[in-house]
Amino acid sequence: MDYQILNKKFKLNKDKNIGSVLYIVEGERREINLLGYIFKDILKYDEVIGIDRTGNERIKYISKENKNSKVFIINSEQSNIQSIANTEFRDKQVKILKQYDDEFDYEDIPIYYIFDCDRINDKKVIENIIKTYVNAREPSEENEYDSIGGMVLLSYPSIESFVISNFEEEMYKFHERFDFKEKTLKQYIGDNMYDNHKMSIDTLSNAFLELINSLEKIDVSKINLDNTKEFNTDIFNYEQSVNNRYMLSLLLISFVDLGIIEIE
Repeated sequence: MDYQILNKKFKLNKDKNIGSVLYIVEGERREINLLGYIFKDILKYDEVIGIDRTGNERIKYISKENKNSKVFIINSEQSNIQSIANTEFRDKQVKILKQYDDEFDYEDIPIYYIFDCDRINDKKVIENIIKTYVNAREPSEENEYDSIGGMVLLSYPSIESFVISNFEEEMYKFHERFDFKEKTLKQYIGDNMYDNHKMSIDTLSNAFLELINSLEKIDVSKINLDNTKEFNTDIFNYEQSVNNRYMLSLLLISFVDLGIIEIE
């Protein structure tokens, strides 16, 4: 595939048929609820099912709209990026999903890993993950331990970056107006009442525009969706240089890959 140029001319296609999609997230509740709200309440997708790492159902939503699209959301074993490598736990989660859809087969669908990167001090761990999970639909040639593909989409310094970017502008300057030592991002979101139910097509559009602006400021203007290693490496290296204080979430890159976001 040719490189996808990332620019500010785009549209959200709510009617896009994405088939079945699997998201694997680290947060037991927040990420599941967030993705569930986006797909079922904003995009009105047919089936959204989320289960946490204990196997408990967090979301089950079925409607009569967009029947050819189904979104499944599961947890990794632990709330850290290293747990991506635990494929045995992932397979157990997938077996639970089959209780909801006996035709579910994760070997034939796009897979996205939504993870934080800010709490990992071992650079080699991230570098290995970046080169391993580079394509949503097939495994990388450098994938040494997992026969299933998947695209890792990192967030800095946490998934809260995405939430805030729905409601604010100039996220690339966020560190200038927020003291990371004095306050947590969760407190900031709570104080500003940035709740999921306040999100909409308009706020998602703002979040994507902020993503493009933030990438532009660090000279990232394109992405190879068939192999995200170069893209993720450029971002990771920049984040390392600023001590992971550059607010950036790549979650919406999955929407580009699925065609929900169409860039002109």
